Amino acid sequence: MLIRAAITARTAAPLAVLSAALLAVALLASSALLASSAQAQDTRPATINLFLDCQQTRCDSEFIRRELSYVNHVVDRVGSDLHLLVTSQSSGSGGRTYNLEFIGQDNFSDLRYSLTESTSVNDSENEVRAALTRAIERGVIPFVVRTRVGDRVSIIVDELVGETLADAVTPTDDPWNFWVFNVGASGNYEAEESSNSVRISTNLSANRITEAWKIRTNGRFTYRESNFDVTGGTVSNIRWDGSFFGLVAKSIGDHWAAGGTVFSETSTSRNIEYSVSASPAIEYNIYPYSESSQREIRFQYELNLRHFNYDNVTVFNRLSETVMQQQFSARLEFSRPWGNANARLQLESFLTDFDKSLTDLNRVRLGASVFFRIVRGLTFNVGGEISSVNDQIYLPQSEASDEDILLGRVNLPTSFEYELDFGFSYRFGSVFNNVVNPRF
Repeated sequence: MLIRAAITARTAAPLAVLSAALLAVALLASSALLASSAQAQDTRPATINLFLDCQQTRCDSEFIRRELSYVNHVVDRVGSDLHLLVTSQSSGSGGRTYNLEFIGQDNFSDLRYSLTESTSVNDSENEVRAALTRAIERGVIPFVVRTRVGDRVSIIVDELVGETLADAVTPTDDPWNFWVFNVGASGNYEAEESSNSVRISTNLSANRITEAWKIRTNGRFTYRESNFDVTGGTVSNIRWDGSFFGLVAKSIGDHWAAGGTVFSETSTSRNIEYSVSASPAIEYNIYPYSESSQREIRFQYELNLRHFNYDNVTVFNRLSETVMQQQFSARLEFSRPWGNANARLQLESFLTDFDKSLTDLNRVRLGASVFFRIVRGLTFNVGGEISSVNDQIYLPQSEASDEDILLGRVNLPTSFEYELDFGFSYRFGSVFNNVVNPRF
């Protein structure tokens, strides 16, 4: 069943025949006085000011402005009547589930509710934006009917032709039983007079996600080769890396989940001929998982049994080894009208005795980012990550050559890593954003 709102225009009836001039003038004058009095008493706004806030989600704002031409679109939440916060997350089928939070402000502060809209992985870009826009239209109706534009709102229900609601496809009709598969490959070749490069990548995945179980598998492999003509010959740089990841997780209520992962990788830059690991894990989320698109504070613990085979002898004088590793992580994420924030902490340590204490080989990673709306038109973002690194057991024993370092063939020893990002934006001028002009 499809429900949509349509804005219809009223037209005034033509004037009466002039033959009864005096009576008509009297009636029209009386009607005009009554209409003028009623209009003077109508203190409702003409329409609403809508601020569309797509946090970490792509919205076709031009398309939405075209379709919702009966509201004023503004560029800041300050002064808006409706702050529409749109977030999304991936669904089990590979599509996306959008959460639309309609937040009334000022005279509409008593209105606040949420709607959801789901799209399929096979939906075109036009189908996705049309579905999202229809959901927005359904949600703005309670706001619009409280304005003068609301007097022209009518509800149209499309009839179902050739089917009934019982005929609709349900999950029990799914011949794939929720399994979604993807296979892909890509390549690139570039050349000029004294150099050339080639890249070949492949990937595959098989996923099955239901409310009770989450099963994910994905693999990838990338080969890169670059050749440079230099004095005395040609320098070649060949690298490859690949990995396979598998996850099985079971939902345990609204806050808990348990499962396990398997992982395998090969990497020339990390001196890993191949590695395999198996890891049981458990997770707890303070907030219900159903609210994860808006807020979450989750904790996860893994215990990893890993086996490595190396290309070259490591700094610990080994060509292969089996180790035990533990990992604890905590993640906080919020998407709110003032902006969004996230923070993450990850602790890793090897539990194998390398002639040191059991936890001397470790890595501690801490990161955070904030996007904040300070005042009207002014936004500020800052983020960063810092790591204490003491777990590079894969480093080769031999010293890297200058050529290896410059060409990025190897990872270098380090005791720390850090990065910092920041920026701000200030927009001023007209707050209205109704016009769509696609020229140029």
